[in-house]
Amino acid sequence: MAAAEQDYLLGLDLSTFCCGFCIWNLSENKFETAGHIPLKKYNEWLDKVDQVAYIIEEIRDNTNSIKHVVVEDIITKFISGKSNIKTIIKLAGFNHVIQRKCYEIFGSAPSLLNVIRARNLAECKVPRGSNSKEYVLKRIVELHPEVKTLLPLMKTKPEFAKEAFDVADAIVVARAGAAERRVDV
Repeated sequence: MAAAEQDYLLGLDLSTFCCGFCIWNLSENKFETAGHIPLKKYNEWLDKVDQVAYIIEEIRDNTNSIKHVVVEDIITKFISGKSNIKTIIKLAGFNHVIQRKCYEIFGSAPSLLNVIRARNLAECKVPRGSNSKEYVLKRIVELHPEVKTLLPLMKTKPEFAKEAFDVADAIVVARAGAAERRVDV
């Protein structure tokens, strides 16, 4: 008797600096793996798109049962001192192009999740006054201790690199995507 095919979800946190990804096993409701796609060495945004699409195709080829793709939605409001319109437009464009690439690669449009909703669904609600990036990274390591070995470290000291935040955000997106599909996370 053949084993039942596993059903996987790909969670993505997209940015032009680094894209985090997470593969969640929906059939067994568990974290499978996560990683990041470094993009800072690419100057042109089309080269960044090509690199992300290449890695997503590799993920698809190595995990041939990805049925769902979930992407963290873009920020839609200006936050004084934290964002500027040029950056928001650049990230929105990049996000939408990668969504289209996901559609081409997997044959269905990705689902979008607002960051606040994703954190709530993933049991990573940030307490008022806390640094959200630091809190989410810490919480993800608590929920999935095995992630610690997958997170990139700084070259000069034994601390997590900036890319670790993107990986943690991708895990949040994957956990939330699984929770939305009525799977106990």
